[in-house]
Amino acid sequence: MANQNDYQHIIDATDMVSLVSRYVKLEKAGKNYRGLCPFHNEDTPSFIVSPDKKIAHCFGCNSGGNPLNFLMQIENLDFPSAIARLAEINGIKYDGFKPDNKKQALSKYYKIMHTALAFYKKYFENTNDGIEAKAYLNKRGLDDEIINIFNVGLSPNYGDSLFNVLKSSGYIELDMADISLVEKYDNGYRDLFANRIMFPIYDENNEPVGFSGRIFKESKNNEAKYINSKESIIFKKSELLFNLNLAKSDILRKKRIVLHEGQMDVIASYKSGIKEAVCSLGTALTEYQVKKMLKYTNNVVICYDADKAGINASLKAINLFKKYGFYISLVLLPNGLDPDEFVNKYGKEEYVKYFESHILDSNSYIFEVAFIGVDFNNPTDINDAKIKIFENLLTCSQTEIELYLNRLKDKINSSYEAVLADFNNYYSTHASTNYVDYYPSEPSYDNYPSFGADVMNQQIEPEPIIKNKYNHICELRLFIYARSSKAEAIYIDKVLEDRIDALSDYSQRLWLTLINEYYENYDVYDEGIFIKMLSEDDLNYYLDIIEILRNDKTKYDDEDRNACLLKMKELSLENEMIRLKESLKTTDDVTLKSRILDKIFQIKRRIEGLNKTRRN
Repeated sequence: MANQNDYQHIIDATDMVSLVSRYVKLEKAGKNYRGLCPFHNEDTPSFIVSPDKKIAHCFGCNSGGNPLNFLMQIENLDFPSAIARLAEINGIKYDGFKPDNKKQALSKYYKIMHTALAFYKKYFENTNDGIEAKAYLNKRGLDDEIINIFNVGLSPNYGDSLFNVLKSSGYIELDMADISLVEKYDNGYRDLFANRIMFPIYDENNEPVGFSGRIFKESKNNEAKYINSKESIIFKKSELLFNLNLAKSDILRKKRIVLHEGQMDVIASYKSGIKEAVCSLGTALTEYQVKKMLKYTNNVVICYDADKAGINASLKAINLFKKYGFYISLVLLPNGLDPDEFVNKYGKEEYVKYFESHILDSNSYIFEVAFIGVDFNNPTDINDAKIKIFENLLTCSQTEIELYLNRLKDKINSSYEAVLADFNNYYSTHASTNYVDYYPSEPSYDNYPSFGADVMNQQIEPEPIIKNKYNHICELRLFIYARSSKAEAIYIDKVLEDRIDALSDYSQRLWLTLINEYYENYDVYDEGIFIKMLSEDDLNYYLDIIEILRNDKTKYDDEDRNACLLKMKELSLENEMIRLKESLKTTDDVTLKSRILDKIFQIKRRIEGLNKTRRN
């Protein structure tokens, strides 16, 4: 079993800049590095990496921490997985936890898949067939960058090419067949894929587990457009989501997941900048896939094809996501287009513009699609549309029901009383439908006490800036309050008045920069702009205070702010009393001593008054 020293050794061995650079493009900024935060959207970089302190921190959303904290957040890992992953990145042999026997057993299959992936890529990049396949992809809007990002390859038009490569690499036939790369025939083995553009499919941990092969030449054999790997020990379509391996960090940063029907739709969104997109693999969405998404976010935007099949699939997906407490939005593209068609027809910029400006809540979506193709002169069509809307309203609040019944009566040119009566009739016979409400709690790591729970929130703390930690926390918290708004900063500054001496030297510099420089020029606080005003020493100090406050569990509210102000006033008075006591030692003048003692007495009374105010 690993101990505290093992964890610290792994953390200490980590090159923080190298680790973060796997996920964030960083630029040098003095001793530190700066980049756009991977955990939230921002235009001005406020994500700082300190290689000396081994800290990554976003001043905008407060995400980050030491190497372990950062990795847990960016990869959505629990503590055991994160420490093991960090050890792997650093090349450290780590036996702190029991090995994942299942993963070890599957490792031979992953190796075969990596070899197959490399073979398909090489054939794509170095053959005449590959030139033709690349031209086809370019025509479909996939440039070289996207082709490389998704590791696109090509399977040869020969029946046993991959088999021979794998055989010569030392792999055995049964293992190749187990993961459906080859099939056994009477006269030997044959490749499953031939003459198809190969899109590798990865699992959540970025291991290749299968392929989706697409035809790119005219065929007289009426071949299927796509062929996916067959179900195998590592490829289970009902459990996988295409592109989740690449999308994870963007899902966490944007706090949403975009769900498409097909892989080309995902790629179209990705190249347009909507990189948090995933899709299932040619099958209906499953509960397993929904629960997997829930690990990363409970906010989903469904953008399926705008044809009848896509709309029906969307309606089924809505009910499934409702079961697991998701916030559900949908995008309905115009003229029956899917995302890939839209991007190829109108371009990436227009796609993103349309997508972001046409996001509907699930009720509005259901209302809109219920009337697609409806003949308003046909009572049967109108009644079918009403039933679709009524079915959805069974799970809505009274306010939502009233809102949509009003919209419905306008849509069909009826009265509110009439549609309400129809809904009540429908409700009386269908309200017993069993809808499951599930509200997931925030992820917790409390189940890992034996794995060093004390380390999970451990931060690299700086040397104490002043001796009294409670006083120190108060001054730092006041600075956090002042960041919240200009009005709050002015209020705190006015209350402190000439008590700024209660702050430590670095805090005084931060405070003066905030009040006299930043808020003199800006009305709304922007972390990225503010940190550019700081010297390198002040920025390092700022990193320190954020790390100290990361473990501060006190609730931020007006009562706490006022308590911090009282403490700063008290500290200022105590400092003044110390100075007066020192001055007593330097004078023999009885009259002056008497005056000093009188001031000390008055200060004691004021401190007692402040203590009484705090207790009350």
